[in-house]
Amino acid sequence: MSLKELQSLITTPDMGADEIMRCALGVRTTEMEAYCAIVSAGASTVQEVAERLGKSRSTAQRLLQNLVEKGLAAREERLIGLGGYQYVYRAVPPDRMRAAIEENLKLWYERMLSELDRLPAELEEMGRRCLRRAGSIGF
Repeated sequence: MSLKELQSLITTPDMGADEIMRCALGVRTTEMEAYCAIVSAGASTVQEVAERLGKSRSTAQRLLQNLVEKGLAAREERLIGLGGYQYVYRAVPPDRMRAAIEENLKLWYERMLSELDRLPAELEEMGRRCLRRAGSIGF
């Protein structure tokens, strides 16, 4: 996320769930839509999610797999007749997602404070390197 995007998020008067998820969890809008589709309906197949979103089956599959990789959904096997099975996707509960977002924000904040402590020394070192480079090329 660029500084400009971060500043835009900070100054947004009415930040919604999509901005929070995008910023804190790296979730794209389409992934958030897929998450909402399985949160509201419960365990769902790829086909069911595709129909709810008006997307192709392959797109829904990719979105659900992304949610699983990001820890926002789980894939489970559901038995169907004669020994077959199909996968269903279940969203993590919103309160658990909220806790994950809060934890990510705390970790990010702690890291930024640590980086800020080192910033003056790092900037001075960058300046010295620039001066050495400029001196070596005759400026």
